[in-house]
Amino acid sequence: MRWRNYAGAAALLLAACGSAQNSSKTADMATFEVIEPPAEPQRVAQGPQIAYSHTVSYAFGQPTVGQVQGQQLALCRTLGTARCVVVKSSLTTPGPGDHLVTDEAVLLIDARQAEGINRQLDAIATAGGATVTNRQVNAEDVTRQVIDVEASARAKQALADRLLAIIRSGKGNVGELVQAERAYATTQQELDAARGQRADLARRVAMSALTIRYAFDDTPGRDSPIVASVVGAGDTLSDSVATLLTFVIAALPWGVLGAICVMLLRWVRRRRGWRWPRRATTVPPSVQ
Repeated sequence: MRWRNYAGAAALLLAACGSAQNSSKTADMATFEVIEPPAEPQRVAQGPQIAYSHTVSYAFGQPTVGQVQGQQLALCRTLGTARCVVVKSSLTTPGPGDHLVTDEAVLLIDARQAEGINRQLDAIATAGGATVTNRQVNAEDVTRQVIDVEASARAKQALADRLLAIIRSGKGNVGELVQAERAYATTQQELDAARGQRADLARRVAMSALTIRYAFDDTPGRDSPIVASVVGAGDTLSDSVATLLTFVIAALPWGVLGAICVMLLRWVRRRRGWRWPRRATTVPPSVQ
């Protein structure tokens, strides 16, 4: 009997210990947060993180925009994707009546070689008869954003590791493990988002955006108001003549149809002997 009493007491003791462990586990699982670790010195000591963006405008007096743009994009592709990437480009072929056409190209260039690449692009444009009309350089300090994203990524990684360790241990009841798995999935999504932001900031710092604008303008007399007025009057006269011709061409079929109808009515009248009714004439009374 004493053995049975000892066994029962031991079972009660083990159950109490297990209950204490489960309570401790539940307290740990009540919150899945970790204290954000301080920024590592080597991360902050990288120096200012500056994202540059460049804009240049070329003016053309002759239709060589396509040639210049093609050579510039070919140069970018020759440099390789590590130094230059063509993001987008547009090219419009001017028609006979087009005197002003604008196009654009957007490149990503190595920030460390931006000055040299811009010089090569300018040389191509100048050789194609273009002149630089505008150039802008904008700088954005993203150091604070880089530090915040790095700290957030490290904190999310630490939390994900802790949750994964809890899940792999298999300790706790089913509800606690399910809760840990959901928290891990949410943390992993947040970690991926932080990594994406970190990669985007790194790309912006390493590769500068370059927007190239092309403007083709061969408007006659654009430098002389008198010539411009004469040319404008000529254009107005041409537009009026074109409008008149359009009206004549549009009305011609109806005119032909109307003439056919009149001829048909005259033929029918002659065949049937129709006569147009005469108006009655009144004789004035004789003067008495």
